[in-house]
Amino acid sequence: MGRLGGDEFGIILTHTDEDATYEKAEELVAHVKTSPFRWNGSTLHLDMAYGAYTFRAGESVDDALAAADCAMYAHKCSMKQPQ
Repeated sequence: MGRLGGDEFGIILTHTDEDATYEKAEELVAHVKTSPFRWNGSTLHLDMAYGAYTFRAGESVDDALAAADCAMYAHKCSMKQPQ
């Protein structure tokens, strides 16, 4: 795991297919949503958007990160849509 910038972090899951990747992302989201924390006397509840991308042999890291970033923004936009 590493910070990509701002409030974005990347996690590399090895030997994991795309379905398992999304399952892990949903587990992390659930943990964040159910773990509020206190800061400056206030209780903060967080939510998060994620994007996943399967890195392929021969692909540039920049292209893979751009695809994952695009997936994250698509997820973030879908979260803002009325349910």
